[in-house]
Amino acid sequence: MTTREFCESELNKYVKKITGETGAIELYCADGADLFEERYVINVTGGKGSITASRPRALLLGVYDFLRRVGCGFLRPGDKGERIPRKPLGKLTAHAEVVPSARHRGITIEGSVSLENVLAIVDWAPKVGFNSYFIQFRTAFEFFDRWYGKRGEKFTEEKSAEFVRRIISEIKLRDMVYHAVGHGWTTACIGVQANGWKGAELALPDDKKGLLAETDGSRKFFNGIPLNTHLCYSNPEARKLMAEEVANYAQAHPEIDVLHFWLADDSNNVCECAECRKKRISDWYVMMLNEIDSLLSERNLSVKICFLVYLDLYWVPKSESIKNPDRFIMMFAPIFRTYTTPYSDVCNGKPLEYEYNKVKYPNDASTYLRFLRDWKNIFAGECFDFDYHLMWDINRDFGGERLAQVLFEDIRVLEKLGMQGYMSCQLQRAFYPNGLAFYLMGRALADSELSFDAIRNEYYEGAFGGAAEYASDFYKMLERTVSFKFMKEEESGDAALPGFYEAQKQIEKELARMPEPDDEICAESLAILRFAAENTLNIVNVLVLQLTGADENSVKKADEKRKKFFNDGELRFQPYVDDFYQNMIVDGIIAAKKVGIYA
Repeated sequence: MTTREFCESELNKYVKKITGETGAIELYCADGADLFEERYVINVTGGKGSITASRPRALLLGVYDFLRRVGCGFLRPGDKGERIPRKPLGKLTAHAEVVPSARHRGITIEGSVSLENVLAIVDWAPKVGFNSYFIQFRTAFEFFDRWYGKRGEKFTEEKSAEFVRRIISEIKLRDMVYHAVGHGWTTACIGVQANGWKGAELALPDDKKGLLAETDGSRKFFNGIPLNTHLCYSNPEARKLMAEEVANYAQAHPEIDVLHFWLADDSNNVCECAECRKKRISDWYVMMLNEIDSLLSERNLSVKICFLVYLDLYWVPKSESIKNPDRFIMMFAPIFRTYTTPYSDVCNGKPLEYEYNKVKYPNDASTYLRFLRDWKNIFAGECFDFDYHLMWDINRDFGGERLAQVLFEDIRVLEKLGMQGYMSCQLQRAFYPNGLAFYLMGRALADSELSFDAIRNEYYEGAFGGAAEYASDFYKMLERTVSFKFMKEEESGDAALPGFYEAQKQIEKELARMPEPDDEICAESLAILRFAAENTLNIVNVLVLQLTGADENSVKKADEKRKKFFNDGELRFQPYVDDFYQNMIVDGIIAAKKVGIYA
């Protein structure tokens, strides 16, 4: 099936659901010379007319936009997330000429997922305006294994690769921009396939071991984890192997639109040999980018290469520069920044001094905006924000309101900051405590004219119907009483405790007056709200006991109750909440410690 045929199928399916009839709307599209160019014109009166677009993906976006304009709502994946009006065919009228506001509007696979979870997201994404999907690693094994491994299945790399092929076919069916890989190049080029952040005891031959970065006087996998290990980039052989690995992979996978070339993960792990110290790692990185471009050009491969401004690469190169900017897209990834404060509330910070393998990364966004400005001064090409609003903090903001507001404000200043869009590194099951932030992300990126309140109202009215005001007030109450900043270790327990006391009273009171649902979508939304509220109450109860000095046994019992409640309900609500991350983050909050190096 071609994308155009898929567009026709989707249009007919939804028009039939709305009216009981087929309609007479013609679809037209060009091929689109520019990968990211999107324009469509909706010209429909009384169920008759046309939708015309610059490329197949834009036509699909136009079909879903038309459906939204005649009353459909796509609040979350699946039938229980779609609001379909009932009206006569003659009432279907919409006229618009649209160029989506941001060129890059993408979702990155992360978290713990089943194949069905990912396919559902890919299907839903263009319905709210997304145009790109990024599969990290070569087979995304880490993310699938977290799901299937927990359920006792023996999950394999081969099975994961099969899943990825199915996902790619769905991405291509929708003509979405397909981003690929990112992690794993430093190991693949020496014959080690790192499919996640797990440790490995591998005996490398001396010629390959000699290519590893030297840290603390030896060349070995950094902390035993291949993925987090740099190479000795001053060694021409290491750079050559890296460049050839990327070029060979690109040639073998012509389906990739944007191939991400990243170095090792983790920080303070750069090669300490005398030769590597002569340049910044960003200089060595740019040298490899130029070598990759040269190989791709020799082979007449047009794939875009996405390079990463992240960790030690925040500091700009001193001597090297990118020779062919048209080949590259710059990806700004401020992974340590706080998500309690938006970009719009800060200005460019002071330069942070680079200390070789002794960097301490701050949380304030201003420092990272300074890094961005420095890179923009030396690279004038395409650039997008690779950010993590819905990665960890979606499980720390129990009302979902502040995180959504920060996300919205960040999106609204992207253009001012010199970025042409946003790629979200995030959990796929990100509709808990509600789906506001995820829904808002797609809508705000696609339409710069929409206000926060307009999108918020659109979401609550679509998801909750006649219970919209009740749900809106409930989530506002959770936001006000359960301190997001406390969960981020940005506020003291003494400051948060009065809110926790209020939450204990208000949550039970509000749950007791929950209204009856209007329909299936409202019923599902209220069920998610109830589950989130009861889970939040259990967490607050544990925190209150801790903060008021209760005995250890009382705290333990309350925490066991909290865990049992969530885990008993997890399978029912698994399309909406990621149990792997919810448990990890909340366990960390209860234990009063940060979880993972990026917490």
